[in-house]
Amino acid sequence: MKKKSWVKSIVYVALVIISGIIAFPFIWLIITAFKTYPDIYAYPILYFPQNITLEHFKYVFINLGFSKYFLNSLILGVGTAALTILISVLPAYATTRFDFLMKKPVLLSILVCQMFPQIVFIVPFFLFLKYTGLINSFLGTMVVYLPFTTPIAVWMIRNFFADVPKSLEESALIDGCSRFQAFYKISLPLVIPGIASVGIYTFIFSWSELMFSLSYLTSPSKQTVPVFLSLFIGQYQTRWGPLFAGSVVASLPPMIVFGFLQKYFIKGLTSGAVKQ
Repeated sequence: MKKKSWVKSIVYVALVIISGIIAFPFIWLIITAFKTYPDIYAYPILYFPQNITLEHFKYVFINLGFSKYFLNSLILGVGTAALTILISVLPAYATTRFDFLMKKPVLLSILVCQMFPQIVFIVPFFLFLKYTGLINSFLGTMVVYLPFTTPIAVWMIRNFFADVPKSLEESALIDGCSRFQAFYKISLPLVIPGIASVGIYTFIFSWSELMFSLSYLTSPSKQTVPVFLSLFIGQYQTRWGPLFAGSVVASLPPMIVFGFLQKYFIKGLTSGAVKQ
C-alpha cells in the first residue's frame, strides 16, 4: 500500500510539473500583457511586473479598433461552423445508412484535401474567388475553409450516426414517418454531441487561420484577429505589449466555447474508437 501511495504521489507531482510547463506560455502571455514597456524590455527578465498597466489593452481597443477585427473573426468562425455542419450532416448520415457503389473510395476521397498543405491552394482559390466575385468577402473565405473543415466533420458526425441503432428509424418508418422525417426527428437529435464537436473544431480552425484570411480579405474593414496581430511583428521590431494584449483577448472565445462544450468535443473525437 505504501508503495502504491508513493507511486501515485510521484505521478501527481509529474502531472503538476507537466501542466505547469504547458500552461507557462499562456501565463507569461497574460503577465506580459499587463507590463509596462520598461518592464517588458528589462534585463534581467522581470517575471512579475513592478507596475501593472492597461495601456496595451487601451491602445489596441481604442486607438486601433480591435473590436472590429474581433467581430469579423466571430462572423467568420460562426459562419464557417454553420456551413460546415449543413454540408456535412447529410453525407455523414448517408454513408452510415445506405450502401452504394464505390462507398469506401468515396469516403477516402473526402480526406484528399487533408493530404496537401494549405499554401498549395492559394492560387486556385484566388482564381475561383475572383471569377465568382467572392474575393474580399466573408462568404468567399468561408467557402475556402470548407475543403479543410468538411472532411473531418463528415467523419466525426458519421461515427455518431453509426452509433444510432437502425431499429429506431425502422420503427419510425413503420409508424408512418418518411425517410427524411425519421432522419431529423429520430437520428439527428441523438447526434447533437457530434455536431457540437464539429462546431468547436471548425470555429477554432477559422478563428486562428491566417494565410487565407490575409490573402483574400484585402479590405482593412474585413480583416480578422490573426491578421491584426501579425501587424505587430516587423522585420526589425516586435511590439510585444499590444501583441500580447490582443492575443489574450483573442484566446478568450475559443476557451469559452471549448469550456462549455468540451465534453461533446471529447466524445466526438473518441466516438467509434471502441467497437461495441
